[in-house]
Amino acid sequence: MAFVSFLLLDYINLRKGEPSYIFVVRKQAPAAAPEKRPVVKAAKEPAPKPAEEPAPKPPEKPPEKPFDEIISASLTTAGVSEDAVLELQGPKGRPLFEVEIPVELYASVEPILEKALKAETVRVVGKKRTAGEERTEVLWALRRAPNEDAGISFILPVEPPAVIVEKEAPAKQAFRGQVALIMDDMGNSLETLDELIALGRHVTVSVLPYSTYAAETARAAHKNGLEVLLHLPLESLNNHEAMANTEGMILAGMTETDIVRSFEASFSRVPFAAGMNNHMGSRFTAERALMRAILKPLKMKGLFFVDSRTTSKTVALDEARRMGIPSTERDVFLDADEDRGRIRGRLIELFQKARKKGHAVGICHPFPETLAVLKSTFPLIDSYGLEAVPVSRLVR
Repeated sequence: MAFVSFLLLDYINLRKGEPSYIFVVRKQAPAAAPEKRPVVKAAKEPAPKPAEEPAPKPPEKPPEKPFDEIISASLTTAGVSEDAVLELQGPKGRPLFEVEIPVELYASVEPILEKALKAETVRVVGKKRTAGEERTEVLWALRRAPNEDAGISFILPVEPPAVIVEKEAPAKQAFRGQVALIMDDMGNSLETLDELIALGRHVTVSVLPYSTYAAETARAAHKNGLEVLLHLPLESLNNHEAMANTEGMILAGMTETDIVRSFEASFSRVPFAAGMNNHMGSRFTAERALMRAILKPLKMKGLFFVDSRTTSKTVALDEARRMGIPSTERDVFLDADEDRGRIRGRLIELFQKARKKGHAVGICHPFPETLAVLKSTFPLIDSYGLEAVPVSRLVR
């Protein structure tokens, strides 16, 4: 009984957690805590970077101009007409330009051409002059880096010496052709007329009928021996703003009676007008019926007509000649566009045409650039052996 009691008490102590002498319970190691695995967070996609603007490309180097184009443009800048230039091929296919101009013109062309070539990095590396009985040749050797060569051969005809016969009056100068230069759009400045008179050459003055000083310009021009034209405004296909601001404009939609009435009013405002040329008029001069309406009163007054050729479709000259009206047409516009730098070249072109045809008509406008070119270059007309005449001398 005692032993049983001892076992029972020892077991009770074990249960209470008190020291036990018989029952020994091996304590189990505490269960290992579950392994904590690091939580792997889903990687966030990086925010898209703002689109970078492409780095600006360095400006592309403009393609180098062909050597022959540079030479051709420089000749034009110097005032050499295209009609005077012949482009050839020299040794080894190098560009060679042959230019036939009078000696006096060469003297004025030389410094301007050298400057124009220098601006395009072209050097004149030599000039060789060869004199003959009938002509002098000046050969320019040109070079552009690294190793491009070209040449310009200037042919300068030698004029035969004048034969002087003693005790006889000198013969009248024999001209090779005639040039008529018409200054359009006159009547807004008397100072411009003074500049034309100061040239000492025949220039035909074409006066806008409703310009500020129309009558004064016509009278002063006539008094100083300059021929006067009526510069009659006619409707064009374009230039609507200019038409709206031009008083006395004759429109295609007018009746023939209104056309004649408008013509008479304009003619009365330009005293001493010996003829007429059109101001604008690309629509009007392309229609025969309209031209007949405007040419009838012109014929009745015994006036002549000059077609300004403001359109390639013009029938004005043909219609005037059908009606028996003395007439002619413009050959060269000196300053019809904004490229005023080419006025000198176009004046030389006018001289060249006059030498080939025997006569030529040029039209220009009272721009400061044009007046400056006329002062410096119009005297070269003598070098071409040409005579400046009123335009009435060239009508037929």
